[in-house]
Amino acid sequence: MNIGRAIRGYQRRIRWDHHRHESWEHCYEYFRKARSRGLAKDRENAALQLGFFLASWGMYRGSSFLLQHTYTIHRGAIDVLSKPRFGKLWDDDFGAGEDDENLSGRVVELLEALRETYRPFARAVKKGTPSDTLVTKIVLGTVGCLPACDEYFIYGFGRSGFPYSRANEAFVRRVLDFCRRHLSDLRAERATIQKASGKRYPLMKLVDMAFSEIGYRDA
Repeated sequence: MNIGRAIRGYQRRIRWDHHRHESWEHCYEYFRKARSRGLAKDRENAALQLGFFLASWGMYRGSSFLLQHTYTIHRGAIDVLSKPRFGKLWDDDFGAGEDDENLSGRVVELLEALRETYRPFARAVKKGTPSDTLVTKIVLGTVGCLPACDEYFIYGFGRSGFPYSRANEAFVRRVLDFCRRHLSDLRAERATIQKASGKRYPLMKLVDMAFSEIGYRDA
C-alpha cells in the first residue's frame, strides 16, 4: 500500500474549515495540555470535551446508549485516562519502539477499563455493551496510542490483508508491527502535516487515516 497517498487522500477529503475532523484535533490537543496540568483537576471540562468529540464522530446516533445520558457519563473515562499505569501510552511516537510491543497488553487493559466504566450506562437503557468502536475512538481522541476501529478503518485494514476480529492484543500487535515496518513513511507524512499546520499527530492517528482512506475509497 502507498501510505503517503492514502493519508494525503484522507486530508483532501476533510480540507475545509470547521470539518468534523477538527473535533479530533481539538480533543487530542486539549487532552495533551490538560494531562500536563493533571486531568483530575479538570475532570468536568475533560468530560465535556470528550463528549463533544464522540458526538461529532458519530457516537451519539439514535441507537447509542450515550444519547440517553448527559456528559457526566464520561467522568469515569477521565478517571481511567488519568491513571499513572497508562502513562507510557501517551507518547506520540508510540508504535516506533521495539519495546512498545511489550505494552500491547497495557493497551488492551486500557480499552477494557474504559469499557467497564460505560457498561452500567449501557445496561441501564438496555443497549448492549460498549463497543470496540467507542473505546478505540476514545483512545484515539485522547491518548492517541491506537487507531479507531470504525467501519472504514476495519474495512481498509482487511482490504490491506490484515485480519480483524476485535480490538484485542493480537490486533494491537498487528498495528504495532505495521507501524514499525512503515515508520519512515509515517514520520515523513507527520512532518509534512506539522510543517503545514503546526500540529504534531501521533503515529497511530496517521495509521488510522491511511486505513480509513482505503476503507472509504474501496467500500
